[in-house]
Amino acid sequence: MARKCTASINLSAIKENYLYAKSLAPSSKAIAIIKADAYGHGAIKVAKELNEVADAYGVACIEEAIELISSGIDKIPILLLEGVFEKSELILVEKHSLIVTVCNSVQLQWLLDAHLNRPIDVFVKYDSGMGRLGFQDDSFTHAINLLEKSNNIGEITLMTHFSSADDLGSTLTTKQISNFDNTLYTEKYPGSLANSAAILKWSESHREYVRPGIMLYGSSPFSEKTPLKKLTPAMTLSSLLISIKSFKAGQSIGYGCRYICKKNTLIGVVAIGYADGYPRSAIDGTPVFINGVKSKIAGRVSMDMITIDLTGVPNPQIGDRVELFGENVSVDEVAKYCNTISYEILSKITRRVYKAYI
Repeated sequence: MARKCTASINLSAIKENYLYAKSLAPSSKAIAIIKADAYGHGAIKVAKELNEVADAYGVACIEEAIELISSGIDKIPILLLEGVFEKSELILVEKHSLIVTVCNSVQLQWLLDAHLNRPIDVFVKYDSGMGRLGFQDDSFTHAINLLEKSNNIGEITLMTHFSSADDLGSTLTTKQISNFDNTLYTEKYPGSLANSAAILKWSESHREYVRPGIMLYGSSPFSEKTPLKKLTPAMTLSSLLISIKSFKAGQSIGYGCRYICKKNTLIGVVAIGYADGYPRSAIDGTPVFINGVKSKIAGRVSMDMITIDLTGVPNPQIGDRVELFGENVSVDEVAKYCNTISYEILSKITRRVYKAYI
């Protein structure tokens, strides 16, 4: 590997974060959310690391589930968080004993009409205020009634999703919990409400199942600083310094001449860009870490390269390793400079970045 643009992934950190989630909701089973290739960390590797401790896995679609099963991960229950996208998928759901989310009347009818040899366990999604997937009010009651009467249905679990659990000043999460509890069936069936933010800060939402996602990967779901046990970052993204040049005050750096040197400046070029998944939206001043100190981006992110200000960096040399985020610069901090969230940055790391598992 000549171009050493690397995502080093600490699998033990992911396990530690998962067990921390379970410790916060000790009466709940924890569904480890490993959709989107485990938020860019590698779903198969992550699932194998968690296999001895995980209660269940959550994926977005059947393709993600089949990838896990084909890799030998077939002993832990797998939940399809968005259900099935066509009726024919129910053959695979039955074959592999997948748990399917029922989000709308079409999915419901597919289940009711299917010719199955054994019943399928389902999570029935209630729209308690997210305004996205799920049944509302009377349609939720109607769906439960139909599922209860069907021989195709095994265990029923009630499910909802929070819109604003990451906003501790909002009253919406309390309202959604109340809406969920006011449905007719919460006393009868197990429930699943809590995502990472709710696991950490809304203990009243902990039910039979919780769903840790972003916290597994060591990133906080909260935009503001909150007192948390330190989550352990799982991914460190780094690359090498491939050029060092001196520029005079007034000279420009990179596309669009966005960065103008205010003084004589030493500029380094790092072999990473938006084609590797590093955000093009990163502004001047976005932090990086090199030779024991923080430096900053100076100039627009290119497809394959970024430019950084080497002022104050001790003895920079071509070949020095530069951390874009990880142990010394949090992905949450980088996300703020890029006007996005860590979820997007992590899940957009591309295949040309070499993954090294620790």
